[in-house]
Amino acid sequence: MDDPTKPLRLLSRASDYFAKKLSRVTSTGEMIPEIDGLRFIAIGVVLFHHLVSIYLPASLRHDEVRAPQEWFEAGKQSWMILAAYCGHFGVNLFFVISGFILALPFAKRAFNHQPAPGLKSYYLRRVTRLEPPYILSLLVYYFLAVFQGASAARLAPHLLASSFYLHGMTYGEHSRINGVTWSLEIEIQFYLIVPLLVYIYRLRNTLLRRALMFAAIVFFGWLSQNYVYAYGSPRLQLSLINFIHFFLTGFLLADFYLSEPVKEISKTYLYDVVTLLAGASIIGVLLRFGQYYFLLSILVGLFYAGFYLGKISNKLIRLRWIVIIGGMCYTIYLYHIIIISNLMPHSIQLASKSAPFWLDFFIQAVLISVPLLVICSLIFALTEKPFMKWSLSPRKA
Repeated sequence: MDDPTKPLRLLSRASDYFAKKLSRVTSTGEMIPEIDGLRFIAIGVVLFHHLVSIYLPASLRHDEVRAPQEWFEAGKQSWMILAAYCGHFGVNLFFVISGFILALPFAKRAFNHQPAPGLKSYYLRRVTRLEPPYILSLLVYYFLAVFQGASAARLAPHLLASSFYLHGMTYGEHSRINGVTWSLEIEIQFYLIVPLLVYIYRLRNTLLRRALMFAAIVFFGWLSQNYVYAYGSPRLQLSLINFIHFFLTGFLLADFYLSEPVKEISKTYLYDVVTLLAGASIIGVLLRFGQYYFLLSILVGLFYAGFYLGKISNKLIRLRWIVIIGGMCYTIYLYHIIIISNLMPHSIQLASKSAPFWLDFFIQAVLISVPLLVICSLIFALTEKPFMKWSLSPRKA
């Protein structure tokens, strides 16, 4: 007699096998699963944004959408388009996570009255962990573009500038090799000044330390909204000064995480409400209340705190495959544009303009997301995970 549970057991074994192969490696063998859960959210909204932006012209439902007013015009078709517009903010969610992760080892040592991590190991850790997958992805984009008819000579200077994270500063525009890598250039700029910023954790007065960080977050958010966005050059808008308040929010969260007994705080539904309210407020600011844009980094901080302390939301972001996919976000971020752009012309053949927007888009999203995850999983296992073992300085992530 056949065992009716055999298929489930085989599925469980397969899940365990792939989970082991695709799980991130950290330098200490420790990790904070909530961080990868939050990375899942960030990469998810970025994917949603780009799926819709590529789907709209491909399906002939709307012209190409780039500027906010173009998104709002297209949004008259469906609320999903307006929701997808908010997905551009996913990059800022990554900035907060980066600030948190980078601050942890420095803050922990400062609070324990220990010397800061060595700068040599700090910078080498960044280079050996992030640079090889990044350069490889640029070469893939470059050679594919040349194969599809682009001029190798004209693209070469852009490849060089992108390789050194200088495209935004050099050309004042997103990289022509891989447009989404502008955010990695911002991250590199922040990496360079982290060893200076972390001296804030040497302040013994907790209230003063946190007040200074909070004031800096509000000030740089206000500066970004009222001067950099309003009057700044494209080069200035693609620089750290426009986004540093998000990284500093991560610094403030790291302070609370290490100096308060957060692990002893009971998870409650109240913090689930905080998560929902903060998330709704972020969407509201992005769509209707732009005058409060400078407060977005604070709202993200509350959003993340709610996910860590909420009873339901914490369980969600700790789910096994959410954590695993979140851990692959770097590879997914690097390759998602090229995969979506090359799959959409084929999947769109199944589109139906007579179908409601939400249904047709959902079908397209499934048709593309499944192979995207499979392809990115392979790339992650072959080109990113091996470099995670090159850690030279311990850190929790």
